[in-house]
Amino acid sequence: MRKRMFLLGLTVLLGSCAKVFVENDYRYSNHLGKYRSYAFVDCERDTTVICEDVQQAIQHQMRARGYEFNAQRPNVFINFTIYNDAVRYKGYEQPSLINWLVTEDNNTEYRPVKYELGKGTLMISLIEAETSEVVWRGYATGIFNKASSKKNYFKSIVRNIFDQYPLFAAGQKSHKIKENL
Repeated sequence: MRKRMFLLGLTVLLGSCAKVFVENDYRYSNHLGKYRSYAFVDCERDTTVICEDVQQAIQHQMRARGYEFNAQRPNVFINFTIYNDAVRYKGYEQPSLINWLVTEDNNTEYRPVKYELGKGTLMISLIEAETSEVVWRGYATGIFNKASSKKNYFKSIVRNIFDQYPLFAAGQKSHKIKENL
């Protein structure tokens, strides 16, 4: 009974909040399992507090996954952009990253999907340092709303984006992400 009440309360709470669309794309031939370190591409478009908040939230997510910050020799660069206006974006319909990792079928077909992302989009890209190729990209749209002025709001948005990236740094023991994959 308590569980039902909790789920009902959570449903009502989530239903009353502004909806934020979160999605991700990844390269099938990725080497995500071999990366240990990261660095940031400079935040050029936004020098406000939002840039600092987002960068700190990303650092928190990367540390939680066992990645080390290394500005001199990173395995991946992290770039993020905040789009204030609506954006047209070509993403891909893909299996979840966890499901793909089970098969690692590099012959899986990329199925393009055209998105009309609303105002307020945060896009985070992991770029392989060796090849300069984007290996993973997560994004959330609809991020500017009544709640966006609240403390830790962008930390929550970044966490929701990184929920789509369930991988840990090379050599780290992965925690069980979900009981039933």
